[in-house]
Amino acid sequence: MNIVQQAIIAPYLHVKWFVRDSEWTPQSLTHVITPTFVFWFGFTLAILLLISICDPLIKRIAFVQKIEGFMSRLEPFQFPILRIGLGIGLLLQLGTGTYLAPDLIPNDWGTTALLVIATLGLLHKRTLVVSGFALLTLFIIASITYGLFHSLDYMFYLGIIYYLLVSATRFHKTSLTVLYTFTGLSLAWLAMEKLTLAKLACSLMHEYGIASLGFSVEDFVLISAFIEVGLAWAFIVGILNRFTALMLTGLFLTTTMVFGITEIIGHMIVHTLLIIFLIGGRKNKPFILRLNWFPVLRHALLLILFCVFLFGFMLLYVWMGQPSSGLSIGITPLL
Repeated sequence: MNIVQQAIIAPYLHVKWFVRDSEWTPQSLTHVITPTFVFWFGFTLAILLLISICDPLIKRIAFVQKIEGFMSRLEPFQFPILRIGLGIGLLLQLGTGTYLAPDLIPNDWGTTALLVIATLGLLHKRTLVVSGFALLTLFIIASITYGLFHSLDYMFYLGIIYYLLVSATRFHKTSLTVLYTFTGLSLAWLAMEKLTLAKLACSLMHEYGIASLGFSVEDFVLISAFIEVGLAWAFIVGILNRFTALMLTGLFLTTTMVFGITEIIGHMIVHTLLIIFLIGGRKNKPFILRLNWFPVLRHALLLILFCVFLFGFMLLYVWMGQPSSGLSIGITPLL
């Protein structure tokens, strides 16, 4: 693998799957917010502003319209793809003695039985709700066993659960939006890991010899975190969703070249979601950009809400990650 491939994988690693360091207490914002942080935060705001301005212009390009037209013709396959991809992901977990993620280990046969039920429930449309409730129960078990702070890394499962539960109801049209939102929240939560627990990502880069493209390891991890949170915001508000999904798909595939089976198991279901996003896209402009305001005000609101989102998420992550919160530690030790 060449130096460029090594460099681009770092932003999209689930650090806790690979590092041996178990000290996971986030730093306070006074330590996180440095002059370097402020610079890259400003750079991220500038890129988001540029994307929000260019998003409608890009969609008018004939080549882009042809691609979107082709993708739209694949929309009838969204639901089967979700069921197949999710089923494969759950089977991989069953085969490796895990559930939901590579670092979550069943403590009893009941957890494994729920995983089997969730898998079998995908075989028929009428039993999808059973699969949804089984996954919800597994998520609750993970939150109790490992702590809510840890289980929120996998918030995208909440989107999948909603998708399954409403698939046969009049709310099914909202399922893709909810799936986008929870996938974005999950990606942003992982970005908070790199912002407030930078030493974990730094130790991973040193251990695997991942190149930092001329930046210091600390700065590269910070840049990686802003890339993640920027992409997360694009998912949540609906900007360039197909492009974002394509970018993430390519980068996740690249990570498997270094980390092998753990990456395959951990990201199989995420790959499925990204394929769905590639096919589905979003039909309407982001709500913020549809407001009947002056363009300057609409774009300013988009950036202000991103600031609230970023710092609000950071504060929440730091608080939940403290042992005193009672949310970072489950009822049994992490295995």
